[in-house]
Amino acid sequence: MPEGWEWRRIRDFVKKVDSIDPTRSSTKRFCYIDIDSIDNSNQTIQNPKLITGKEAPSRARQIIKKDDILFSTVRPYLKNIALIDEIYDSQVASTGFCVIRVTEGGVDNKYLFYYLKSDAFLSELKRYYRGGANYPAISDSELLRQQFPLPPLETQRKIVAILEKAEATQRLRAEADALMQSLSESAFINLFGNPLENPSGWKVKRLEDVSEIVSGVTKGRKFKDQATIWVSYLRVANVQDGYLDLAEIKEIEVLESDVDKYALTPGGDVLLTEGGDRDKLGRGGAVWNGEVPLCLHQNHIFRVRVNPEFLTPEYLSMLTGSTYGKTYFLKSAKQTTGIASINSTQLKNFPTFLPPLELQYEFSEFVKRVEVVKRKQGSSKQRITMLFESLTNNVFSGEMTA
Repeated sequence: MPEGWEWRRIRDFVKKVDSIDPTRSSTKRFCYIDIDSIDNSNQTIQNPKLITGKEAPSRARQIIKKDDILFSTVRPYLKNIALIDEIYDSQVASTGFCVIRVTEGGVDNKYLFYYLKSDAFLSELKRYYRGGANYPAISDSELLRQQFPLPPLETQRKIVAILEKAEATQRLRAEADALMQSLSESAFINLFGNPLENPSGWKVKRLEDVSEIVSGVTKGRKFKDQATIWVSYLRVANVQDGYLDLAEIKEIEVLESDVDKYALTPGGDVLLTEGGDRDKLGRGGAVWNGEVPLCLHQNHIFRVRVNPEFLTPEYLSMLTGSTYGKTYFLKSAKQTTGIASINSTQLKNFPTFLPPLELQYEFSEFVKRVEVVKRKQGSSKQRITMLFESLTNNVFSGEMTA
């Protein structure tokens, strides 16, 4: 450790947090912050729940204060961690969090916040998980027992300033990415109007009449002595809302005769998920552009191959991903508690507005230009993320404190 630094335990700098039973004030309204309230991409509170005391779940028991650190003790590696700002002072948090309230003097709460969400700390914490691989967790006492590097207070504040500047760059990158995404959505509305209203009275056909819709390959099939081949395939995790996440592509064993049937075609196929968790319902609308040579798709993903006499894939992608498309899928879906799914019949019946092809082509060309910029932005985002991770590793090891 650098001179003046020392290893200390978190519990040495933490105050006790008061508890409450909201059900005793059944009509009182308050903000309830549970794990779902945390945006773990940037460690901020995005979706708090405004509820009354009689609606309070049994976990709603911890009174939080400004500058508290919320640390989810369930699946800590997901980084459901947040720093409480003034707007949530005196509200209520779930017992699924360890609430870390730093004592005055000795530790800057932002310094500790940055350390707790660092990859180095979270990686070390895995040694103390309990609950098995599917539901790893850590107790509050075990978390507070952990050590952290403690430099002088002035150095802590320098470190916070460095990391705040780096995070500000990340936020600017995210804002630019969001603006770029909104460009395509705005262009769609400008060219075609709101499909919920169909202001131009475009002709409507069932999706089945203007495309070919197929499900994909099934995992775990038995082939006996039939000729098979291993090929890349897309899983539900790869098909996100309007884009593809290809960070991890797995392979599957299929019949050689099935390759042509399920192979994806660049520039003509649109991919949608059948559902499961409600957020996966009809998710996708992503256009396949041949990112992976010879790639299939699993049976929980629908491949929609557009008929070029009626549709362009970019137009259909935006239509299915719009409020109009999501509303249709939600209304059509088979739903149980937390689960919603559509079948091929419901997808085939999707009422598809058919603007003139020249307008669709104009939109498609615009989207392709936007995608070029987004790919460049993606590279920039990756570099900024790597920079932040590098800075984090350096500042907490004492290599850079100015």
